[in-house]
Amino acid sequence: MRVLDAAATAQALPWAALLLALEDVCRDHAAGLIGCPPRMVLPLAAGGSLLVMPAISPGLSITKLVTVHPANRERGLVTIQGEVVVMDSATGERLLLLDGPTVTARRTAAVSMLAVQLLMTRSLAKVLIVGTGAQALAHGEALAALHPQAERFVHSRGRPLADLAALDWDLVICATSSHTPVLPPALVNALGAQALVIGVGAFRPDMVELPPALVAAAQVFVDDAEGAQAEAGDLLAAGLTAPQTSLEDLVTGHAPVLDGRPRVFKSVGCARWDLAAARVAVVAVGAA
Repeated sequence: MRVLDAAATAQALPWAALLLALEDVCRDHAAGLIGCPPRMVLPLAAGGSLLVMPAISPGLSITKLVTVHPANRERGLVTIQGEVVVMDSATGERLLLLDGPTVTARRTAAVSMLAVQLLMTRSLAKVLIVGTGAQALAHGEALAALHPQAERFVHSRGRPLADLAALDWDLVICATSSHTPVLPPALVNALGAQALVIGVGAFRPDMVELPPALVAAAQVFVDDAEGAQAEAGDLLAAGLTAPQTSLEDLVTGHAPVLDGRPRVFKSVGCARWDLAAARVAVVAVGAA
C-alpha cells in the first residue's frame, strides 16, 4: 500500500479529472453500481465529531475516517484530521492511503465547481468566499484553475459584510463552521436572479451558514439528497425537510428547469465523492 502525504494527495487530484470522476460516480450510483450508506457521525469532546464514511463499487472501495474539531483553531491545531483507505474491491488489497483532509477539501471544492458548471448560466465575474479555512482555500484554488477570469474576494466571517453587499456577485461560497447565518440581509437582498449561493461548511443539523429566508425563497439543490435531509442545518432551519434536487439528478438529466429565483446549492458531503477522488488518485499514481 502506498501512503500519500498531503502534498502528494493534492498532486494526485487534479481539478478537471475530479469533476469528470464526480460525474461518473453520479451515473454509477444512479445505475445501482455504488453502495454508499449514510455516514456515521459520532460526537467527541469539545464539540468535535468522528465521521466514518464507506463506499463500495465493483472496482474500488474506500473508507474515510475523519475527525473534525472546530475548537482546534484556538489551540493552534488543525481542524480536520483523517485518512482515506483505498482498496481493490475484488481482493481487499489496500492500494493507497490518502490524506483525509486533503481529499475532503479538494473533492468538496470539486463538487462545488461541478454545481457551478451545471447551475450557472453565465460566466463567473465576481465571486465571494466567506471563510478563511481549508475549504475556503481549496475553493479559491479550484476557482483559479477552472475559472481564472473570475475576480475572487475572500472575507473573514469575523468582519462585517455590509460594505460588500452592493457588488453584483455571481457566486457566493460560505465555508465556515458557523451556527448562525453569515450573510447579512443587505447582501442577500442584493443578489440577482442568476446568482448562485453555495454552502459547504455546515455539516450537522445544528450548524447554519445561510439565512433561512434566502433558502426558503431560493431554488434549492443539494449534493446528496439523503444526507441533506438528515444533516443540512441550512435547509432544516428554513423548514425544508423534503428531498431536494441532487447533484446526481443534475448530472443524469432529472432536474427541474432553472427558474428566475436565486439558486442555493447545499453540500454536506458523502463517501461517493471520496470514492471519485480515489479513482482519480489510483490512476494518477499508477496504483491500479
